[in-house]
Amino acid sequence: MNVVFDAMGTLFDLTPLRERLGAHATEAWFERILHSAAVLTMLGDFVPFKELARTTLATTTTMLQLDVDQDDVLSQLQQLPPAADARAALERADRAFVLTNGGREGGEALLRNAGLDDLVERVFGVDEVKAYKPDPRPYRLVLDALGEATLVAAHAWDVVGAARAGLRAVWVDREERVWPFPEAVAPHATVPGLVEAVG
Repeated sequence: MNVVFDAMGTLFDLTPLRERLGAHATEAWFERILHSAAVLTMLGDFVPFKELARTTLATTTTMLQLDVDQDDVLSQLQQLPPAADARAALERADRAFVLTNGGREGGEALLRNAGLDDLVERVFGVDEVKAYKPDPRPYRLVLDALGEATLVAAHAWDVVGAARAGLRAVWVDREERVWPFPEAVAPHATVPGLVEAVG
């Protein structure tokens, strides 16, 4: 089975960012990244994730009146630790892949820095199709390359996008805990961790 993992917040742990910025600010930052990415994608535009992360961090920290070293925070995005169950899940998967809004090179750097790159066959990045998830194009990139695949993500919006594009989609509920969308777009499966997602 081809298993495709989301990266940030799913395969990689955001705890260092939460410790640096605070949980509320980290959530606000990532929501702003997603919102800005969606706006650009809807308008047919694309900027690299690094640029988007930088501008949205500046807005978020200004709005929340946080005095932080933004370069230090941004550098942590490439040094995120793997989730506690990441290695076991990757080892258990028949074939493991990553699909990330962080871009192909960013995803490869995360895996390399965590010592997990040898367990993943390929990183798919939204920069390859110039559209951010949950637009269908990143998921279709995966389907065109692999045929059938299962996307594993801790973000409900990612699961909905993947399922709509034709992937089997498994939601890891350890962060959001309660499904935030109507039952009509419920995931194919809900699991507590990455190992369970691989089955």
